[in-house]
Amino acid sequence: MLKSRRSLSLLPLVVVAAAFGPASGASAQAAQISWSACPIEDYPTLQCGTFEVPYDYSRPTGKKFTLAVQKLPASGAKIGTLFANTGGPGAPGLESWAAAAKSPSLQESFDLVGFDPRGVGETRPAFDCDPVGVGPHNTPNVDWPGFSAALTPIIARSNRACQRKSADFIAHVGTNNVVRDLDAMRAAVGDAKLNFWGMSYGSRIGYTYAYRYPQRVRAIILDGPVTPDGSWGNFARVRSGSNDEALRFIRSVSPATYAAVISTRNSLFASRLDIGTAGRPTRLGGYDWLGIIAGSMLQQTGWPTIAVLADLVAAARIVGPGGYDARAVLRQVFAVSQAEDGDGIAADGGANSAINCVDYADRPGARQRSRIVRNVVSRAPVFGGILVSSAAPGCTGYTFRPDPVPRIASRASLARVRNVKLAISDSTADAATPLVWGRAMARAFPSAFEVTQQTGNHVNFLLTESRCVDDPLREYLLTLKMAPRRTTCLFTAPEGLDMSAVAASKRKLDPDAVVETILRNDRLNGR
Repeated sequence: MLKSRRSLSLLPLVVVAAAFGPASGASAQAAQISWSACPIEDYPTLQCGTFEVPYDYSRPTGKKFTLAVQKLPASGAKIGTLFANTGGPGAPGLESWAAAAKSPSLQESFDLVGFDPRGVGETRPAFDCDPVGVGPHNTPNVDWPGFSAALTPIIARSNRACQRKSADFIAHVGTNNVVRDLDAMRAAVGDAKLNFWGMSYGSRIGYTYAYRYPQRVRAIILDGPVTPDGSWGNFARVRSGSNDEALRFIRSVSPATYAAVISTRNSLFASRLDIGTAGRPTRLGGYDWLGIIAGSMLQQTGWPTIAVLADLVAAARIVGPGGYDARAVLRQVFAVSQAEDGDGIAADGGANSAINCVDYADRPGARQRSRIVRNVVSRAPVFGGILVSSAAPGCTGYTFRPDPVPRIASRASLARVRNVKLAISDSTADAATPLVWGRAMARAFPSAFEVTQQTGNHVNFLLTESRCVDDPLREYLLTLKMAPRRTTCLFTAPEGLDMSAVAASKRKLDPDAVVETILRNDRLNGR
């Protein structure tokens, strides 16, 4: 799923590819996944495998990717195989099966399969490019258009270097080819139709598969969906405002958590905190703090940790044993946030940037990038600047030919998927993929049903302890039963979240009103 801070983990599209090229074909039908046992403590039946797919499906005997695959075999009477992808792009998906394994009925009824897409993780070859790692000055008063303009040539140089280093395969890593790989794996496991749970960027894989192979779909869940009608410029603008949208939701349910975000940021703007060791200073500023907590904001189970981290920052200013311990913990947390983050070419080895830029054909010019940055900062003042500064110029420097994913907007494209019965799971204030994208996906697939949870959570199925969310989606996978066209589910508070201020004021949260307010604000902001 989407990653934290300045890197843009994931998302969406441009024009319909005029021709997808040949279908998986007889050679893919005959291909087999090579499996071997790789048991772990909780899952002794786990299997690991490899699967070869061509760089270019028009040249099936040419160079190959070797995909890394894992499978948890069904423990009971098997319906088929449930493939899953947890997002990115560029995030490993090898262990995506573990999300579905949370449900005993799914584990009993499906072989659960996760895979690292081409160019990613344990798949070979894979990206291995260096991160950019340039941040703004530690002040709330950043000239964000100017900072983004200064960052643009740095990103361009990194992208050019990554393209040179990965020249052998970089033009072949787009989602259209990932979908071909997925169909080949479907055939290899012997399933006549696909079962797929696509989370975050994985929803781009899922909707593209449904567009390309509408007759081969058994069940697809698009969870935390991207938009099927956009461009790189549109994605950069809309995605970059999502963290602030989630932060506003957090403020409505836990004012104390919101206060911890803002007060800690402001304290670090006023005085940076050195958490380093003797001779090795590591100074945290306000934007470093936002990078640390961005990952916690994506899943509501992480929201209670924000206050804990804020207390650690305060304790780390103490001279003495208490301060030493707090600084040691923060060093570990900051190292993790750095490893999961970056600008432009991120710690995913460059896969995030490259895949997005293969999938989108448009390249915003300098004036358009400046307008995008100003628009985002005006409506997303906390996280927007740091995200959009690298997002707007994110494709500069690449010279490969894009292979854009389908844009489901024309009469012909809409007709192609009209009868595909998908399930859509989204949130009212998703921290990565906003509600307007879920609504756009629902319009693109009129035979789908949509389950919307009142939350800022990113990806909901089996992750928020909401039966309102889980039951219809699980039933759909198991029996293909379609839920009502649209269902709205109440917020389910994660354990440990401070909601005392809301409880004291006896405020009642009306999910329908929240949805309408968000959508109205989106329309006013031109989203």
